Amino acid sequence: MVSDTSAEAGTKENIPGKEYKKLGFSLFVAVAKDKLACRCSYVPRQQGSMMTPEELNGYLAATGVKEGLDENALASFAANAAAGQSLANVLVATGTPAVNGIDGRLCYTVQPSVPVQPDDAEKDDIDLHQVQTFINVMPGDEIARIIPPEPGIAGRGVTGETLQPAPGKPLALKIGKNITAEDTGARLVAGAAGRVCLDSGEISVEEEYVVAGDVNFRVGSIIFNGVVEVRGDVLDDFSISAAKGLSVNGNIGNCAITSGGDISLCGMDGQGKGTIMCGGSIKAQFIHDSIIECAGDLIVDVELHNCIVRAKGMIIVNKGAIAGGSYTALGGIEARKIGSMASVRTVLTAGIDYHDAEELEKLMNELTQNHKQAGRTSTLKEIEEMRLKRAALTERIMAIRSKSDDRANRKINIKGTLYDNTLLVLGKQNEEIREQVDGPISVCENTIEGGLRYLSLTGLNVKAEDIEKAFILEYQKK
Repeated sequence: MVSDTSAEAGTKENIPGKEYKKLGFSLFVAVAKDKLACRCSYVPRQQGSMMTPEELNGYLAATGVKEGLDENALASFAANAAAGQSLANVLVATGTPAVNGIDGRLCYTVQPSVPVQPDDAEKDDIDLHQVQTFINVMPGDEIARIIPPEPGIAGRGVTGETLQPAPGKPLALKIGKNITAEDTGARLVAGAAGRVCLDSGEISVEEEYVVAGDVNFRVGSIIFNGVVEVRGDVLDDFSISAAKGLSVNGNIGNCAITSGGDISLCGMDGQGKGTIMCGGSIKAQFIHDSIIECAGDLIVDVELHNCIVRAKGMIIVNKGAIAGGSYTALGGIEARKIGSMASVRTVLTAGIDYHDAEELEKLMNELTQNHKQAGRTSTLKEIEEMRLKRAALTERIMAIRSKSDDRANRKINIKGTLYDNTLLVLGKQNEEIREQVDGPISVCENTIEGGLRYLSLTGLNVKAEDIEKAFILEYQKK
């Protein structure tokens, strides 16, 4: 006898299935809705014979169960049933589930500039300042590949039917600015230098990176191929490298700042170790105790104090002083005050490329050592070697001093006061200021009589070379 209603054991478990009844027993065969399992329940009766293994297999076949049969479970079920035991929901067959497809996805082929290593977070040598995770790219870099969806693998139910997998879905991705899709959309290539951004399903390369607050442990040091804007401060020991330019609304501490473009900032206190390496021009309110190299102009509104500055343009302090430190500018130097009332040592060199100035200083030191060694030389061979070396050094020194650059202006402007203990170096001339000099004045090299000329103030747009030419013409008329 076959019934579609639940048998006693099945009713207790509330499992729908088919019930097979005989005089000696009832067998309930249940197939899961997903076709992945078959369970059997058995209730013996007081009269009649118990179920045989052959009967069990026949009932399963009648139910349509023919895949994934567990022979050990069936044998155990049949043996216990023959012994007159009640059995409930025993798993006797298992299907093979379908493996759903994998959705289309984005696989990055470039890596973050400063990858985070969370597994190493407790190591003593981890620099907690380095937390940047965005991806820097240059034009032509492959950013990522779009991996197509996969269809999945079909399964098999216990009743023999094929179980279809859910197919993977295509990647829903919008291609934004500065990215091109190549190889029929499989490869994404950067069209500009910047960082890769994925926002609301759109991927793009952004040429600007904005920090809404301070550069601190939350943000970390920054390496970026575009323009960086910091709307707060840059705290001590954090570094910024911005290839195309940098703007800091607040102040910078003891940090390493690098940019291939212009830099603007409120102020910087480098504490004697902070550095700025700039491929453009720099604008600031004040800079203290910092080391600066600048390919363009350095324009400061209030004060330069105790810095080492090397610029290929001009150094200009509009309202205050250049006090303490060393300053070299190819395009000339201008400030309201130079030096200080406290006679802080200040050295200014104008009209020479700082690379040349460094080499010139090295050559002069070597020449001095050559003269000292020549005085202690006794053999003719050594004397001749020293002479040849001295001639080579002198030739190189003369070559540097005679170099011409359209940006060069051997001129220092003082709008207010030039204080003592200041050294001015202009061309072949240098002069130690021993008494205070009141401005406004322009100081240039005196190529006729030697020393320096102290003249009425003219702007740095007026070249010292042109001024000196006028003096030479006047001198020649006499």
